Order: sequence, then structure tokens, then C-alpha cells
Amino acid sequence: MELPASDTLSSINPKNIPHTCSNCHYGIYEKFQKSIHSPKITKTDKKLPTCYDCHKSHSIERVERGDFRQGIINQCGTCHEDVTKTYFETLHGKVSKLGEVTAAKCYDCHGSHNILKPDDPKSTLSRQNVVETCKACHPNSNHKFVGYLTHATHHDPEKYPYLFYTFWAMTLLLVGTFTFFGLHTILWFPRALKEKRRLNKKKLKE
Repeated sequence: MELPASDTLSSINPKNIPHTCSNCHYGIYEKFQKSIHSPKITKTDKKLPTCYDCHKSHSIERVERGDFRQGIINQCGTCHEDVTKTYFETLHGKVSKLGEVTAAKCYDCHGSHNILKPDDPKSTLSRQNVVETCKACHPNSNHKFVGYLTHATHHDPEKYPYLFYTFWAMTLLLVGTFTFFGLHTILWFPRALKEKRRLNKKKLKE
């Protein structure tokens, strides 16, 4: 029954890949079937990721390897481009860009095969679980520690209007201040030279 991947009866057809992998990884398959990436949970016309999107097929690597952890950010970014951009503006993202392997990556917070919406009580980011999730790296985590907006960005006026308008207000204030005093200095410079010449002439006459 060797069939091309395009055939819906093929064991490597995208729709059948999870079931094929479940022959060896049934526990993971059960978690995946309940996650938001499962077509059973998320009804959409868009392509949902399946096993080989993250793990590849003929070049599967161990997930604890540094290159896998670094690569998974870009992999998630193929579908979640906007969120990935905001991740790279955070401390976790910036140090990851510099090559820090141990910094939290997407699945450290959101989970891997068990990704659920944050408002789901079973989600790793639910109010009930988020402190324990952060404690994996930050042992002293508490509800105040996890209360900040992780992906907040000043580029999105709809989701984060306070950040957006505060950023631009402060930017305009800063640029306006430097512009005003810059022009003031430039305009005062010829006057200062003129005044200096006048004083020098006065000293010579004395």
C-alpha cells in the first residue's frame, strides 16, 4: 500500500500523519488530538500543523538539542508571524537571537503536543497553571510575577492602545525637545560669535 503523500489513503498524507506516528507514540497522539492544532478541535480552512511540521520526516532530531530549540521559534513563526515578532522584542527573544539555548522558547510556555487556549483550565498558561509553568525557569514565580503582558507591543494600537499611544507621545516629546533646543543652539551660535567679537574689540580698546 505504498502511495504518494498526495493520496488521502497514504499513511504519510498530512491528514494521516498523526495516526501513523501514533503507532509508536500513542500517548503523544492522545494529547495532540485534544490540542488546538488538532482538526478535531480547531475547525478552519487554514493548514494546521502536524507531526512533521515541527519534527521533520527524514531529519528528526532530539528535542533537547540546542539547534532544535532554536529552530522551533522560526517553525512556530511560519503560522504565528505577528506573535513571533513580539516574542523577539522580549528578553527571552533577544537572548535567543544571541544564541542562548536555555532561554524560554514557544513550547516552554505554551506546551508542545498539548497546546490549549489560555482560558482552558488545562492549559499551561491558564490562571491555575501559569505560575507553575514559569517556575520551571523562575523558582520564585508568583501571580504578580506572571501578571505582565508577555507579547505586549507598542506597534499594535488595537490590542495595546495604552502602550501604542504612550510610546508615540514619549517619542514625539523626545524628538520635539531635541529639535527645539537643537534649533535654539544653532540660532544662538552666530549671536554668541558676534557677542564674543564685540567683547574682544572692547578689550583691545581698553
